[in-house]
Amino acid sequence: MSHFIFNTEQLNRIFPYYILLNNELGIDACGAAYNNVLAGIAGRKDFTAMFTVGGKTQVTYNDLVDLTGQFISLLPLNNGDIKFQGQLEYLEATGQFLFAGNTLKGIAPPDISSNVNSKGILKGKLDFYEDVLNQIPADVVVYDNQHRYVFISHTAIKDRALRERLIGLKDEDFCWLTNRPESLAQERHAYFNEVVKTRKLKTWEEKVPNADGSESYHLRNMYPLLDEDNHVKFVIGYGLDITDRKLAEEKLIINEKKYKDLYNFGTALIYTHDMRGNLRSVNPAISNTLGYTEEEVTNNNIRNILPVYDRNKIQHDYLDKVRTQGTVKGISRVVHKNGSILYLHYQGHLAGDDSNAPYVIGFAQDITDRIKIEKELRAAKVTTESAARAKEIFLANMSHEIRTPMNGILGLNMLLSKTELNEQQLGYTRMISESVKNLLTIVNDILDIEKISSGKLELESKPFNISNKIARTLQLFQYKSKEKDLSLILNNRLPDEFVVIGDQYRFAQILSNLINNSIKFTKKGDITVSASLLYNANDKVLLEFSVKDTGIGISPDRLPVIFDSFVQGSSHMSRKYGGTGLGLSICKSLVEMQGGHIKVHSKLNQGTEFIFSLTYKKGLSYMQKQGEEDDVIDPELLRDRKILVAEDVELNQFLVRNVLESWGCVVDIVSNGAEAVERVKDEDYDVVLMDIQMPEMDGITATRHIRQFEPEQHRDVPIIAFTANALKGDSQYYKDAGMNDCVMKPYTEEDLFKKITDVLRKSEGPDILHLGNWPKQPDRIEVITAEPEKEENEEVKQTPESTPMEGSEKLYDLTMIETISKNNESFVNKMILMFCDVTSQDVDKLKEAAAQGNWETVSQLAHKLKSTVGNMGVESLKDVVRALELKASDNPQALVEELDEKLNKVKAQLKADHPSAFEPQATN
Repeated sequence: MSHFIFNTEQLNRIFPYYILLNNELGIDACGAAYNNVLAGIAGRKDFTAMFTVGGKTQVTYNDLVDLTGQFISLLPLNNGDIKFQGQLEYLEATGQFLFAGNTLKGIAPPDISSNVNSKGILKGKLDFYEDVLNQIPADVVVYDNQHRYVFISHTAIKDRALRERLIGLKDEDFCWLTNRPESLAQERHAYFNEVVKTRKLKTWEEKVPNADGSESYHLRNMYPLLDEDNHVKFVIGYGLDITDRKLAEEKLIINEKKYKDLYNFGTALIYTHDMRGNLRSVNPAISNTLGYTEEEVTNNNIRNILPVYDRNKIQHDYLDKVRTQGTVKGISRVVHKNGSILYLHYQGHLAGDDSNAPYVIGFAQDITDRIKIEKELRAAKVTTESAARAKEIFLANMSHEIRTPMNGILGLNMLLSKTELNEQQLGYTRMISESVKNLLTIVNDILDIEKISSGKLELESKPFNISNKIARTLQLFQYKSKEKDLSLILNNRLPDEFVVIGDQYRFAQILSNLINNSIKFTKKGDITVSASLLYNANDKVLLEFSVKDTGIGISPDRLPVIFDSFVQGSSHMSRKYGGTGLGLSICKSLVEMQGGHIKVHSKLNQGTEFIFSLTYKKGLSYMQKQGEEDDVIDPELLRDRKILVAEDVELNQFLVRNVLESWGCVVDIVSNGAEAVERVKDEDYDVVLMDIQMPEMDGITATRHIRQFEPEQHRDVPIIAFTANALKGDSQYYKDAGMNDCVMKPYTEEDLFKKITDVLRKSEGPDILHLGNWPKQPDRIEVITAEPEKEENEEVKQTPESTPMEGSEKLYDLTMIETISKNNESFVNKMILMFCDVTSQDVDKLKEAAAQGNWETVSQLAHKLKSTVGNMGVESLKDVVRALELKASDNPQALVEELDEKLNKVKAQLKADHPSAFEPQATN
């Protein structure tokens, strides 16, 4: 009550005898009833001069505080025959004391001729009770003994006009006025009569149709109110809306039915048993699958339906495991009633709680057919593998048996052709040679298609001059095309010297097959071989090649299957032109193995064009030449530029400092993002090279701090992400964080120069860098000549300095370091020495973190190592380091050991190949 605020009208209606006191114990207000028995109280203010409280006179504020919340008595000092009793409360909202007494002790009832209006007092009390009934969150009505409405609460009928109209009417009238069925009134009337007759409470549930077509549910009660003669005077009706509860109960019933249906009609075998394996219940699926009735298995032990040789295993493999682990699953054999063996895939789950003994609920599925199929597949696999081995042996023997006599025939035919023969005889020798070569081609095709289909064909990945390879392949067919008086045309739109990395022999095989087909099926006209560049990325190129002829063409119905094995353009071609129909199938497989695509366009009697595309990595010589011509470095453009480098790896600091200072830049180095923020705040920099992952504060966070500088000075300094992260989307992520561009480690000197000049040009304008004389981009790609391929028996000379470690491959590549340093031996030696020192320290820390299971630290150290091994070209460690960084291995400890072992080999090889780097003078 202490938090309510009452006005005078409310107080008079609820508490006829009330007094409001302020904190100084002055009377602020009092009930009108007091004026009737204590004349003049309303005009007096001193409460302590008028009343004793609990027999105490001159009460104080603290006395009333102590009495708050208690039932107390007030005695007027000028009239000892009167006593008031009631509750004392403190109203916090107004800071007043409220004495509320609804009973009057020790006085006679007031005279009817007094100023009090007895009708008004009665009406006040009726209003109070009516307010209480209207606030009850339930339907409340009062009927007379003739079932007529005497009172209806607001909750029962919200419409005031209807509520007032129904007073004096019956439930039949209610149903008629609200458009409800008459049966509802009849039902209520029957219950009313029962209450009047039995004089007892009646409770029932009632479904009431609503105006919108929905239905609501109510819990109804009727209770008789009896007079002094035990006759029913009134009947009180009250009800609660239980629609939500009823709908929930109906939904529960539906769900229970669903579960029961699933249990009874599902194909899964469902069962429960106690912890000793005694079955408590089984669903019909068990009877249908195993043949037993429910009575035959219930209260029976699981062991009795298992084969004899499996019964001893159930305690250890099933019951003990489900008891300790809470769940168990596996495959079990069971015995059908007819004696056959079935296989079930089962899952058991421990159920029950503290109030119930634990039990197991299990689910199983009949997988007998699957087990049989698996056994048949294993047997078929053994048979297939045996057949495949037999086929391999047969093909190897066939190749040997055919090639051996063919080699003799070719040799004898060559000797014969060198003797003195006439023109007819020479023609015969050429025919013999051509026939033998055709037969060998067929043998090679069969062996190739077998290798491809079995996945045993391996592709090389070596640099080669693809323009040179195309030209040399065409030369092989010059004589053959001239024999048929065909023009063999090369339309090569690639540079004369174009070095890519791939399998040159398989490329030549694809091209040779297509050219050979064109010559075979072309009687007159020409054959055009084309090559062009479709797309030029940073380190890859997409090339397209085509072989077009004016031959007999391919019929439209044969085009969809032209690349299938043993298929030719038409059924008569094999008889007329020969061949196996394997060539195009081999071409398609070889193209797709290299990530490319091949297609064909053809018109009957007009010609055919085969087009295929391949993606190759750029050869080193190509990329270096591209850098020299496309990204010409002019140090004068960056002279005296002030650049801040935020990088935590010492080797990377040394490398980038030397590169930048060689261009005349002023370089500052910091080791974390927090230091970078402070430096940028205090000093003017032209560019910031910001590593992403650093201790204390990473590069992304540091960039966001800089972009929020207040005031705005230094806020817009160009920032370039400097990172070893090369995932797709990283570059955009860095730009979204406020960085201007991104340099991926390891980088070339040209890459770094171009990134810096690009951001300065965008930030300050082209005139700042004097870019009016910027080198013009070449119109077409220029490449430098690849090193000529050495003859098979050509001796390769090596100087002692260039001899690698005996019996091992090259584990590192210093190309980037040598390029950046302009082959400065002292710089290279310094980088080698720093690499060995830094990696040794980092690997020791990494091993220690791994031993402690601190894989987060391992990840951070691996990230540091990533750029270091990248700068030194240690390709064999890139995947290992990245896996540790991303925590992407199920056995990271093995990766740590592999990293340590391989790094030791790299350092040993560096020491053997570059001993001068480890001499004392090399460190000066």
